[in-house]
Parts: sequence; structure tokens; C-alpha cells
Amino acid sequence: MDIYPRTDYRALARYLPDRSPVAADLSDNRNLWGAHPAALEVLAGSDTAAASEYPGSYSDRLVGAVAAHLNIAPENVTTGAGGTGVLDALMRAVAPTTMRYLDPGWPAAGMLAVMNGHRPVAVEWRDGLDDPVRFAGTEPCIVFLANPGNPTGEAVPDEWIRAVYEHTEAVGSVLIIDEAYGEYNRDPSDMTPYELALAGERTICVKTLSKAYGLAGLRAGYGVGSPAMVLEVDKGRGPFVVTRVTSAAAAAAISSTSSWLADTIAETRANRDRVRDSLLHRGYQVPRSAANFVFIRLAEDELDDTTMRLERCGVRVRPFRSASPRGAGLRATVAPWNRMQRLLDGLDLVASGAV
Repeated sequence: MDIYPRTDYRALARYLPDRSPVAADLSDNRNLWGAHPAALEVLAGSDTAAASEYPGSYSDRLVGAVAAHLNIAPENVTTGAGGTGVLDALMRAVAPTTMRYLDPGWPAAGMLAVMNGHRPVAVEWRDGLDDPVRFAGTEPCIVFLANPGNPTGEAVPDEWIRAVYEHTEAVGSVLIIDEAYGEYNRDPSDMTPYELALAGERTICVKTLSKAYGLAGLRAGYGVGSPAMVLEVDKGRGPFVVTRVTSAAAAAAISSTSSWLADTIAETRANRDRVRDSLLHRGYQVPRSAANFVFIRLAEDELDDTTMRLERCGVRVRPFRSASPRGAGLRATVAPWNRMQRLLDGLDLVASGAV
């Protein structure tokens, strides 16, 4: 048997998004208001040691900031290069199995599963919500749950998440609750996903600082779970993954008492709802988003043409395809209103045939 290259890698490819200049790039799912000022202060004050010395093995500074912010023990916190890094380390720590997820869903979750020897199993969104046990399956596996989901931005009810949690803990599955966009969906005092992760032995809540905190370029994320879960993730993660500068900058952003985070979240929510109303008025199908983006449903055969014509208008969005009829459309990240207006104007030009 030939051991190289792996046959299950054949369907994978490099992720190479278009980075060429454009007036309104809404394809990158990040904070288009910029980076948290507290993190920028740390970056501006970095010295030679930050670049020339090895960082702490397991990001003690970031771990401490998360623990203090959530009022939990440091032993309940792991870190990684973004939320993706935490997910990758966890999947590496689980013996090869299946990974069940809602479809439409985040494409990279399936990619991470394959990379770590697991088999992705898509469960159609509506079928999964109708029956949480059917979604999670009857055999031990990885259950990946993103709330809100990507690319549609739809949120799932907490009572449904609890039902999935109770089932996965009972059958011996590993439950991942990915709350990458939780700041745009939950009140800051809502600890529900953390409480589930802390109460369980095989559940983890994964967070990133790439979205609301605007630190996508620094690659900072963390996971909250039982000390036993955190230990296994740290084993899979390995040392020195998060740089000293990233750990310090992320810790500063999490610990900051400034209003920047709340202000940008409020403006994002306002613009998200405003642009959705404008799109609905134009006749588009747009599910209610709880994230920092909107999803414009289109027929699959319209995706490439509409994307190309919007690009001519100086607007870049990201097209998505899916086996689910709910998953074909264009995702547009919410931005300051001048760029949202440019999206609406571009769609008007596309609809009129002017471009």
C-alpha cells in the first residue's frame, strides 16, 4: 500500500482567497472596523525580546486574561492560533471517527476533520434542528456545532444545544460548540456555552479574537472546557503555538475596559439589520443573521455571474455552494455603512443589467 500522499487529501486544496485591491472587500469574515486599540498599543510597544525569544509554552498571559474575564480557573482554558488552531488540536486528540455537522455549515470544519483523519458527515440544517439526537448520532463521534452558523449567520436555540450536549455526553461523543460570532448574538453576561463546557467532560466551547476583537492577523483563539479536556487539547496543540506578542495583545484586548468592543458590536448589529431590511425590500431571500455578516440566497447557477458583476462594481463577496438548498448564496461581511451602501448599489446595477 502506498502511504503517500494520503488518498483522503485528494479533495482538499489550498485556501487562496482573492486579496487583490477592491473598493469594498466584504468577502473576508473579520471586523471591518479594525483592531482593538488595546491590542494595537501592545504591538506598538513590542521589543526585540518579543521576536527573538521563545514565547511561553502555553500562552499563560492569554490564559490568565480569559480566566479572569470569565471568572473561571486557568485550568479550564486552552489557546491556539485562532479558534481554528484550537479545533485542529482537539481533532488531533480524538481517535479517527466521524464528525457530524449542520449543512449548510462552515466548510473549513470538514477540511479540519479530514486533515485529522475523521470523516465529515453533513446533516441537513432543518433535519438536525427537528431532532437533536438524530443530528448528534447514536455512536461516539465528534459533533461540531457552530452558533451562529457560517455562512448563513443563523443561530440555534439554547434548549436545542442543551439537548445535543446531554446526548453527546451520554454516548461518549466529543461536542464542539464554536461561538466565533457569539459577541454578535449573545449578551456579554450570557455564559450558556461556557457553562455547558465546564459542566461536561467531553464538551468544549471554542472562541476566536479574529471577529469582534479585530485580531484576525494575530491568530489568537481559546477554548473552555474541563481540565481533562484542556490537557488533551494542549497535548495536541504542542508548545510555542501562540507568540508572545499575540498572547499579550489578545490579553490586553480581553481585559480592556474601553467601550470600543461594545460600540463596534452595536454598530455592526445596526448595519446588519439595516442592510438585511434593504435586501428584503429588493426581493432577496436573506435569513436573519446573528453574526457579523449577511447571506443572500441565490440559485447556484447565478453565483459566479453575480459575484463577477459585483466585482466590476468594486464590491467583493464570497459565494457559497452546498448540497443543502439553503446553502447557495453570497456572504457579505457587515462593514461601516458606506461599504454596505456600495453593496446595495452594486446589486441594483447587477439587477438592472448595467454591469
